[in-house]
Amino acid sequence: MKRLPKQIQWVFIGFSIVALVGISIELSKADTKTADTIKWHTDLESAHQASLKSNKPVLIVFDASWCTYCRKLEQETLSDPRMSRYLNQAFEPVHLDFDKDRKIADVLKVKSIPCTVVLSSEADLLARQVGYAKVPKYHSMLEKARKLQAVIHHIEYSDSQ
Repeated sequence: MKRLPKQIQWVFIGFSIVALVGISIELSKADTKTADTIKWHTDLESAHQASLKSNKPVLIVFDASWCTYCRKLEQETLSDPRMSRYLNQAFEPVHLDFDKDRKIADVLKVKSIPCTVVLSSEADLLARQVGYAKVPKYHSMLEKARKLQAVIHHIEYSDSQ
């Protein structure tokens, strides 16, 4: 049996390595997506109760099935694996439907969607993001909200002593 020339052998080996690396990356992405989904509360009351126990802020995302930018926020920002991990670790997230949860939207003065509202466990308004935002901007807004909660908590703790 005749052997292939060395150059063709190396091209074949290189192609095989690239294909295996590509398949491995895709498989790891699939694992990450399933492992890093946001653990949404189903209603505001359960998120609030969890917030009281964990002392994490409540993250409320208002959207609707008909909202194009809501889908964009969900698909490009909230589904980012790093963002999912961050939200699960630092917040008590709850997804609310703008149409079905209109009373809550009115109380929180949500006029347009998508709208993200961050509340402390004591229901202090920490942040509001109206519209779609990419991961860096969204993360920055959330970090500011967490820092504000820490300041409020520190002030409340200082006053109680």
